[in-house]
Amino acid sequence: MSESVLRLVLDQNFPQPLLRDVREWIPPEVEIVHLGNLDDRLRTVSDRELFIALHQLGYDGLITSNWKMLNIPMEVAAIIATKAVVIAMRSMGHDPIRAAGALLLELPGLVDRIRPNRANVFLLHYERRRPEDAWEYLKRIADRESLSAQDLLERVRVTSDELANPILQRPRSTAASGVPRIGAD
Repeated sequence: MSESVLRLVLDQNFPQPLLRDVREWIPPEVEIVHLGNLDDRLRTVSDRELFIALHQLGYDGLITSNWKMLNIPMEVAAIIATKAVVIAMRSMGHDPIRAAGALLLELPGLVDRIRPNRANVFLLHYERRRPEDAWEYLKRIADRESLSAQDLLERVRVTSDELANPILQRPRSTAASGVPRIGAD
């Protein structure tokens, strides 16, 4: 790693505009530069040559959506030889929002997780989740309160008057709604 700052390069397919817009929230110990801002010739070299060139230019590694390079021995050999940090996105479907989101989740504390004097690969993948039924959450709260979910629901049920009376047309009040807060932490 170069001094105390981790210097990473975004590959040409990574969504640079999204990261530029959130730059102020990127940890200060991480510097991210887009490949195109270094040298246009880097866009045409092989991944193996890219790792070697980045190493020669003093960069610590690459952020890429090309995770399949990790299956190619020639590329992995270059990663090992240069002791590169690779942050690769898998199963993002070339979706820039998902890729940028996954990267942003990984960046805090990244420098502290780097193992010195060796190549470090972070293979990021995010699987979309199915929704859960909110009733399951109410059941968990009821269990903590030693109640049945139905009894708890009866205590906190939203009334038809609450649904019908427009919240935003009510006068402002500092008093609580009168609904008991159960299980709130």
